[in-house]
Amino acid sequence: QVGLLPAPIVDARCCAACSFTDPIIMQYNEQTFKGLKPAAPAGPSAALQVGLFCFFVMTRAIHPTIIDASKSIDPDTGKKYFAYGEMTVVLGETVVTLIIAQLMALGMGGMKEWKAIWDPKPMKVFSFIGFVYALGDFLEMASMGSL
Repeated sequence: QVGLLPAPIVDARCCAACSFTDPIIMQYNEQTFKGLKPAAPAGPSAALQVGLFCFFVMTRAIHPTIIDASKSIDPDTGKKYFAYGEMTVVLGETVVTLIIAQLMALGMGGMKEWKAIWDPKPMKVFSFIGFVYALGDFLEMASMGSL
């Protein structure tokens, strides 16, 4: 027949659940999607994403102020200086992050998840990323020390 599309090819397992009234249009009934898992959530809501973005921006904006407030003033010259080594902050942050991350891995995934942390392949990737972040933290502290 002119103008008609060929009948759709339908998997034989599907035919029992589907009803056809027209060879071109497949109709669905309550059995068509029976047993199908619901869609996975799309991720965090827009409000949560905006909230996290604002939190991140505020944290980064107030960070230099906190660093400056941690400086001591030399009574002789009146200049501000760090009363601690610049690397102590970076090392302290690293130690705290390592401890918290290990406890989270143990708490959320047990010993299996904790052992996965020490797999050499991802360890190389994440160690490099951590090194770059630590370098950025050190440079930030060094630049704030000169202000």
